[in-house]
Amino acid sequence: MKTYEELLSDIEEDIDLMGTSHTVYAGMEDGRITDYDYLPSDSCTISITLKELQESLHQKLLYERASHFAMSTDKTAPKLAVIFPGIGYTVDKPLLYYSIQLARHYGYQIKSISYESLPGNIKGNSEKMKQAFDIAFKQTEQLLKDLDWSSYGEILFISKSIGTVIASAYISKYNLVAKSILFTPLTETFQFSLSGAIVFHGTSDPWAKTPSICTLAEQKEVPVFLIKNANHSLETEDILNNLSILRTTMEHLKHFISGE
Repeated sequence: MKTYEELLSDIEEDIDLMGTSHTVYAGMEDGRITDYDYLPSDSCTISITLKELQESLHQKLLYERASHFAMSTDKTAPKLAVIFPGIGYTVDKPLLYYSIQLARHYGYQIKSISYESLPGNIKGNSEKMKQAFDIAFKQTEQLLKDLDWSSYGEILFISKSIGTVIASAYISKYNLVAKSILFTPLTETFQFSLSGAIVFHGTSDPWAKTPSICTLAEQKEVPVFLIKNANHSLETEDILNNLSILRTTMEHLKHFISGE
C-alpha cells in the first residue's frame, strides 16, 4: 500500500500530463485512500478528478500528521485534556460533552475551563471581542497556574469558538507541546502556531466565513473538516442530520485522540 506522500507525488506527475480535471478511479479501504487508476477496477471504483483526489489526500495527510503529533512513548505517563468552551457553548453541550467522554475513555484526565463576567454581544464588535479574550485568558491562566505540564505524557486541548483563540494563545505563550481540537474557530485563532491541530467548521457559520477559514488553515497546514450547511454549533435545521454530523465528528475524534 502506498503512503499518502507517494500517492500525492504520483498525482502531481499525472496532473502535469493530463490536467487537474482528468477523471480517475480511487480505491478506499477502512476510510483510507489506498490507490487510484485510470480505469475502474474491482479495487478502484470511486470516480474523482485528479484535483479533487489531490485535495482529499492532502487533507488526509495533514490529519494523519496531526493525529500522531506529540504522542508519548511512555504509556504509563498521565495524560491531560483541557476543555475551553465558547461563551454560550458550555461543556455539557454535544460537541464538548462527547469529546470529553472520548478523551476520558482513552485515559485522559479532564480539566474544564469556565469564564465569568464576559461582555455580551461580541459578534462583529472587535473591541468587545478583544475585551472578552483578555478577561477569559486571564481567568484561564489563573485556573491552570498550579498545573505541572511536564508531568504529563500527552496534552490535549479541546476548544470551541472563542475558546479556540484562548487555547491556541495559551499553547503559544507557554510553549506547550499539545494536540488541539478546534471546533468552529474564529479567524483570530489562526494568528498562532497550530501544530498538531485539527479544525471543524460549518459552511453556514455566521461567525467565520468558510473561504477565510480554508485559506488560513491551508497557510498553517491544518486539516479542516467542513460540515455542509452547518452553523456555529455544527448543526443544521435537520435534527437527524445533526445526529449524523455528531457521529461522524466523534469518529474523526476517536482516531485523533487515540492515535490509532
